Amino acid sequence: MNDTAAHLVVLAGLMAAAATGCGGAPVKEAKQPTEIGTTQEAVAPPPPEPELVKKGPVYPAPYSWEQIRAATKSGRTYRYRVEMPGKPTRERLLTFVKVDDDGCEIFAGGGDPKRKGWVSLQKDAEFPKDRVKTYEESVKLPGGKFDCVVYEVRGKDGEVSTYYFAKTLPGAPVLFWSEVDGKRVRTTTLLQHMQGKGGADKGGADKGGADKGGARRKADDDS
Repeated sequence: MNDTAAHLVVLAGLMAAAATGCGGAPVKEAKQPTEIGTTQEAVAPPPPEPELVKKGPVYPAPYSWEQIRAATKSGRTYRYRVEMPGKPTRERLLTFVKVDDDGCEIFAGGGDPKRKGWVSLQKDAEFPKDRVKTYEESVKLPGGKFDCVVYEVRGKDGEVSTYYFAKTLPGAPVLFWSEVDGKRVRTTTLLQHMQGKGGADKGGADKGGADKGGARRKADDDS
């Protein structure tokens, strides 16, 4: 798996960039507020995962694991355009397969799918509290128009990563980029979101989106 594919696998987990994520104990309150202005009944989380043992105060993730689970069906796919200075523009797919109550497998082209639990996916988007700034912004992308909560995260190495999480699309960000010394080093833009089994397509998928099989083959060829 190359660097870009690996980057997308991590971002499927709602995004721990190199400088990131810390976690805490699962929420036990009867009601759980989220960063996107919703409140829902708390239910028992899936079994904890070893990699969730992390330290330090964190800023809450934009979605709860319950929201991510409810929004993710087998076959859910994000199609992205990836741009890096001095390199050809490529398309990448992020596909969720073998979805069950405990988690799913994530395929980002090249190599084997990576298994992730729902709580792990939520906590991948929890960033060190002293390194994150958030605000709201609407964006119009090839994959649709989205009202987003934006996380701007400062890495220890000076890299700044910015993630746009759509309020109506719990899961991976619809737009994200990284900057070093004020210069953009990677930009990843949503071209199409396909809901998977049991749900309607959204965004670019409603606009005569690309053939799924062909897009997947292209992602594999680019790996």
